[in-house]
Amino acid sequence: MCYTSAGNEEDKGTGSMESGETSESLSKALQPDWAARRRGRIGLAIPWEHIPWWGIIVLIVGVIAGFSALTNTRYIDALYFIFDLPWNKTVVGRGTVDANGRWQVTVQPGLEPGHYTLYAQFNDPEGNFVGRSEAYRIVVPEGASAKETPPITAPAPQPLEIDTSTPTLAGEAVAGYEVIVYDDFSHNLWRVLVRIATANGVLLTIRTTLLAYGGALILGLIFGVMRVSSRSPNLIDHAGRRVAIGLALALVVLALVPAARVLPLAGIVVLGGPILLFLLPALPYTISTLYVEVVRGVPMLVIILYMGFAVTPALRESTDNLVDLRGWPSALIGLAFGYGAYLAEVFRAGIQSIPRGQMEAARSLGMSYMQAMRYIILPQAVRVVLPPLGNDFISMLKDSSLISVIALPEVLQQGRLWISRNFRAFEGFNSVVMVYLVMTLLLSLMVRTVERKTSLPGR
Repeated sequence: MCYTSAGNEEDKGTGSMESGETSESLSKALQPDWAARRRGRIGLAIPWEHIPWWGIIVLIVGVIAGFSALTNTRYIDALYFIFDLPWNKTVVGRGTVDANGRWQVTVQPGLEPGHYTLYAQFNDPEGNFVGRSEAYRIVVPEGASAKETPPITAPAPQPLEIDTSTPTLAGEAVAGYEVIVYDDFSHNLWRVLVRIATANGVLLTIRTTLLAYGGALILGLIFGVMRVSSRSPNLIDHAGRRVAIGLALALVVLALVPAARVLPLAGIVVLGGPILLFLLPALPYTISTLYVEVVRGVPMLVIILYMGFAVTPALRESTDNLVDLRGWPSALIGLAFGYGAYLAEVFRAGIQSIPRGQMEAARSLGMSYMQAMRYIILPQAVRVVLPPLGNDFISMLKDSSLISVIALPEVLQQGRLWISRNFRAFEGFNSVVMVYLVMTLLLSLMVRTVERKTSLPGR
């Protein structure tokens, strides 16, 4: 009994100590910052670094949901449009109920062969949803072309096979109502996944950021390694061999390309080949430095515009439309090319942060320069540069809004389209801001977690 009593007393003491520590930490967290209060602020020293990541997410979502609920439903409509919802159906036709209460809508564009479930949704003149028709289940056979056929006036109990890719639906409703015909593919998982993979708005922004950043990582790593090469290499060693190879390559070009045999161009080829091979050891640093300095000196918006409206048309004309980079490909290349210069500097700094003695030790063990880079230097440098790489990823996510200048429907462009339809700029741009804020805050938390878990010992 005494032992149990002592244990209870000890438990009580421990519990009181824990509660005391909790109260003390809470009091410290809410201790006023008098210096901040003198500047007119609240001045509570809240330890934000100790708040869990899920707590911040809950706070963000709660603020957004509460703000939307307390204002109006236009935010929901704007976010619905920015996310390009729904992902399980798509609009294939629109119309209006005539004065006699009849409506008729032809599906456009044509449907591919397969099974489809179509239905009509009715909205009143104010745009409010009032109802929908029963499902029209149809089958488009192989080889069906776009031609006019009698309208389908009522749903059939079994799927109806039609001999056209542009069927016409008809029915009755209240005069003046808007009719929107949907292709509902909720039952087809593959079509749902394809719809998600090709959705505009937020998903287009995410796809663009991921793919462009992947290209920028490759460019940055290549040019970063080139940037740490020797600035003044020894051009004399093996110079004769390089000049001979350059001359041989020039003669091969003259033999294979008849247009290069014209006198001025032939002289340039014959002289340029040996000179280029003679300067080969100095080219990596020179080319990488030129790329980094030039690209970092040009605004990202100019790079995207130049890629979309200068490089792309020139490639189409020079290749007879064989290489067509209009739209999304030009945006990806522009972002990757622009951010590659910044990531090259990040990789250069990470490589140079590794002590030079490690490279010397690797070379003394018989490793080549590339082997030492691959097995010794880069594995350590990557851990050093992960936090700045994460910051650049967040920057690219925000700069992806620049591709709206070439009419790509990412988050900002979707918001502007919604504003142009509803003339509600306040709700539209607020929704765009909230979407970007949530994405960047989530990425910031991920970067902070990665930085904490991958930092090198002693750093």
